[in-house]
Amino acid sequence: MTAIRPHHTTLNQLILQFLPFALPPYTASNELYALGICHVYPIYSLFESFFCTHIEPNTLPSRTKEIITALHLPELERAEVLGNDIKLLLPPSHRVPSPIHHPRLEAFKLHIQSSLASRPHVLVAYTWIFYMALFSGGRYIRSKLRTGFAPSSASTSQRRIDQLAGLSFWNFPGDADGEDLKNDFKAQVATLSDVLTEEEKADIIAEGVHIMTSLTDVVKEAAETIPEQAISLTEAKVVDTVMQIRGPVARIRPPWILPLRYIFPMWVMDLSSNTTGMAASRAPKNDAVTSRPMQIAAE
Repeated sequence: MTAIRPHHTTLNQLILQFLPFALPPYTASNELYALGICHVYPIYSLFESFFCTHIEPNTLPSRTKEIITALHLPELERAEVLGNDIKLLLPPSHRVPSPIHHPRLEAFKLHIQSSLASRPHVLVAYTWIFYMALFSGGRYIRSKLRTGFAPSSASTSQRRIDQLAGLSFWNFPGDADGEDLKNDFKAQVATLSDVLTEEEKADIIAEGVHIMTSLTDVVKEAAETIPEQAISLTEAKVVDTVMQIRGPVARIRPPWILPLRYIFPMWVMDLSSNTTGMAASRAPKNDAVTSRPMQIAAE
């Protein structure tokens, strides 16, 4: 996989550039992290579902099935664990990136489906890149996330602390924290050297390059859309809080009033309808109103 190294370096630098903005002191919540990781969930889900749909039903030729089976270590699978983390951290309305606003992610998803359907052996590239990443740069990212949102405690296991903080994605079952699984997986991939043809190996390398370039596009796209999602998420929480405080007779104010919590006290939410209408005519333009939350995500 040396062919993907330059692309890996580019992607790694991009992730390290954006990671600090999802951590304290830039934010006190792990929701920005959760919004970012939502873009990774469908990728794991797509290529891991290939195991379920093709190994047991015997839908593949015996040689291809041998390749796919060698890659399948159920304990390594991350889609279900990541999905549970996302459910813990985000409301349903923010768990799935919108296809309209995330065309690069949608294009990558379609490519994954097409590639695995026509060339199942390229699953080697997906499993190698997405699993091995969790044991290299992933350990660094986990340490940063723990420092920010899941500091260690003498009274609670780190695994349980991570679970409560929505960070189970980065952990593996067993006392070896996944190191044994990593070694088993690498050994299994090594056995495929004599099974794969030269043409198939070339396909895998080419797919690895495509994965890295596509991931770079997905990360850039996430960085462009997450600030607006974060504002929307916070506004939804304000509406929910007002509804709980005031009961079923509470009325949701026009959308422009929600960002005002950044410049006015919370009592502004209790303005009468007449006052609300008068205030609306004097409200700052939208770009001025939303400037503060946008700065929170990008300071």
